[in-house]
Amino acid sequence: MGPATTPSAPSGPSPVNTGDAKGAANGKRAASRGAKVAVVAGEPASKRALRSQGRKTMRKLLDAAMVVFARRGYHAARVDDIVKVARTSHGTFYLYFSNKEDLLRALVGEAGEVVAALDDALGPVGPDAAGWQELRTWMERFSVAWQRYAPVLRAWTDLVMSDSELGAQAHAAAGGVARTLAARIEGAGPHPGIDPNAAAEAVVAMVDRFHQLRQFAGEPVDASALDTLTTMVHRALFGGGPPPPYVLSADAHRTGPDESGVR
Repeated sequence: MGPATTPSAPSGPSPVNTGDAKGAANGKRAASRGAKVAVVAGEPASKRALRSQGRKTMRKLLDAAMVVFARRGYHAARVDDIVKVARTSHGTFYLYFSNKEDLLRALVGEAGEVVAALDDALGPVGPDAAGWQELRTWMERFSVAWQRYAPVLRAWTDLVMSDSELGAQAHAAAGGVARTLAARIEGAGPHPGIDPNAAAEAVVAMVDRFHQLRQFAGEPVDASALDTLTTMVHRALFGGGPPPPYVLSADAHRTGPDESGVR
């Protein structure tokens, strides 16, 4: 199905045989406005400014696409599925996106901005409790971003090898996070036998794969899981010891006897 186009605006009063120059000019201006509307309607929403209602409609389509991608996968998803979840029409879809690939690029751009924000979210990480908490907060932000955009990340991973534009976006987003983490590892002091860049890339890959495995197993990435990831990375790369007492206390509560006294 091709992109829908907005009908041209009324051409206004047509010039009559009296040679009314003003009427002709009005007709030309109206026709020009109609042509502009038609051109804009066929452009991807990502390349034009949207008003408030337009942004809301685009948001509905983006959110619906993530639901459909999660259910069916990107390749099996159809525009028809997306508009049904969004409760809108095919015509509305094509006012905002040229096709399914164009919508994915918009989602990838959005996910990339969220991931890029992680670059500035991680401050210095020391070996103490404050350093552990800094890393733990960053891990949670990473986890929230991953879980929100998991359907997009899966589609993104599938397409990066065949789509140079998406590949460049993936490289920039993941590379930025790894560079920030590498800088924090390097700033924590010398680590014989450890390359900060390689270590940072390994951490990013580990966290990503951990989320995939948990999702596949139907297990949540909960507070205990994030505490574990944080402690592993903090001890291995930042010289940290056991997690702070309040974490150990919470962990003991989670794993201790239940109300019946049975472990």
